[in-house]
Amino acid sequence: MTDLTMSEVLKDPMIRQLLRADGVSLSDFAVLLDDAARQRNLAMRCRKAGVPAAHVIDSVAHLQMPVDCA
Repeated sequence: MTDLTMSEVLKDPMIRQLLRADGVSLSDFAVLLDDAARQRNLAMRCRKAGVPAAHVIDSVAHLQMPVDCA
């Protein structure tokens, strides 16, 4: 079994049914997925650059401009 892409997740009828039941719009869910992916990618880049995880989490949690961990 493979993971679904974000596009596949947004098209999945079971997920759409759950979103409707929970009162979550498809666009809000798409934004949530995109934000989570960006934060994950930032955390991975920072980890590779040796930036402590606590610094990354604190930066994201307070909506500060994160350190560029390129």
